[in-house]
Amino acid sequence: MPAYVQSGAFDGVAKDNFTLEVPESAISQYQAAPGWCDFKRISAHHELVCRPSVACALSTEHKQNLVINAEGEWEVASKPDWCEVSPASGNKKTEVTLTIKGMAKNAGSRNGKVVFRLKDKEYTHECNVSQYGYQYGENEWLTLQKATKGNNGGINIVLLGDGFNAKDIASGEYLKTIKQEVEYFFGIEPYKTYRNYFNVYTAFPLSTESGVGTVNTIRYNRFNTTFTGGVGLKADYDEVFDYSLGASTVNKGNLNQTLIIIVPNSTDYGGICQMWESGAAIAFCPLSTYGYPLDTRGVVQHEAGGHGFGKLGDEYIYHNAFIDFCDCTCCGHVNELNGAKSLGWFDNLELTGKMHSVGWSHLIFDDRYSDIVDIYEGGYMHNRGVFRSEANSCMNNDIPYYSTISRESIVKRIKRYAGEPYSFEEFVKNDKRDAGTVTRSIDVNDKRTAHTYQHAPKIHKGNPLKMPKVRRHRR
Repeated sequence: MPAYVQSGAFDGVAKDNFTLEVPESAISQYQAAPGWCDFKRISAHHELVCRPSVACALSTEHKQNLVINAEGEWEVASKPDWCEVSPASGNKKTEVTLTIKGMAKNAGSRNGKVVFRLKDKEYTHECNVSQYGYQYGENEWLTLQKATKGNNGGINIVLLGDGFNAKDIASGEYLKTIKQEVEYFFGIEPYKTYRNYFNVYTAFPLSTESGVGTVNTIRYNRFNTTFTGGVGLKADYDEVFDYSLGASTVNKGNLNQTLIIIVPNSTDYGGICQMWESGAAIAFCPLSTYGYPLDTRGVVQHEAGGHGFGKLGDEYIYHNAFIDFCDCTCCGHVNELNGAKSLGWFDNLELTGKMHSVGWSHLIFDDRYSDIVDIYEGGYMHNRGVFRSEANSCMNNDIPYYSTISRESIVKRIKRYAGEPYSFEEFVKNDKRDAGTVTRSIDVNDKRTAHTYQHAPKIHKGNPLKMPKVRRHRR
């Protein structure tokens, strides 16, 4: 039955410019119904849809699976000569492979449509196809930096965008964005001083659609990155790790020491770091347009530099209460913190306020740091019962400064991964206190507060790679 519509519901709609499709048995009713009868063309709806209804490619050949859902037999009515569809006909729901043929790198763009038709009916559905010439091919790997220090061939960082379609990549914005993320990562101490210990790689994973999904929307992107209600970002982790093995010096033996940074094509703040007990990590760092210090720089330095590689704990405060040592009313924060501590992580936090018992006691009484390092209560979501070493840091609200114990912890990890011995005096010699005077409270330009949008890292058990996969995308 035609739905009731109020007067003016379709004001401004060109009612003679398209066809209104309705159930076949109800055509005459719509033609007579108030509000609906104004449409000049009302015809029967038939079930024929292609999912997704868009495909794109860079210069290299691209294959994409489509699902045709039809009420009966269907066929390909037309297609560009640079596309192939197999099979070209079928019955009801069918999976087909669309192949976009390769073309010369840096060639111009081309657009077309693959038109599917129900047999014996003039009823069609279109899949829009586009291809863009570019200097790099789909899934091609690019080395952005080679390590010049360390005994183990360098520490690996892999940056991969998700939700970037062919147009996004071919415009040059994708690579520009990735390179900027690299500079943000190394734009803070101690990464700035120890930059030469790292290999940095990126590749060109192609997404069918631009952007990432949410709980209410779907985006066809390469790694299925999506925002989820209350728990930040997630993706197909196995696929991300498997893809990252395509970087030249990344292998299953060092994956637990490789930092993977996923850059979702989104301007939201909601970053999160997914971590595994083995040491492997995927830091999701969206292109935040929030005001300082919650900008994309802050996201990268907090999620990737702080959590992903540094294995540091959050210092921000959610709860105006003691952390619950019996865990009967809290959400398990004591067990979480102690669990991270058992892995050798979260050196910047303690559950004791005794000066000689905290992990940074050697800094409290060192004349070179005693003016800034002390015992401050508040951290890991609670303002009581958890202790940090300095008034403020990147692990609170993303200011471009890691506390001294955090810098030392990061350097220890760099030295261990690089196969070099650690020396405290060497650390002090190379250390730079570059943040100036900072306070716990930082004004946020858009009046949003860090704790509203930050998500604590999720620590998964075991090793991320459960089983080997067939390499489909390594070139």
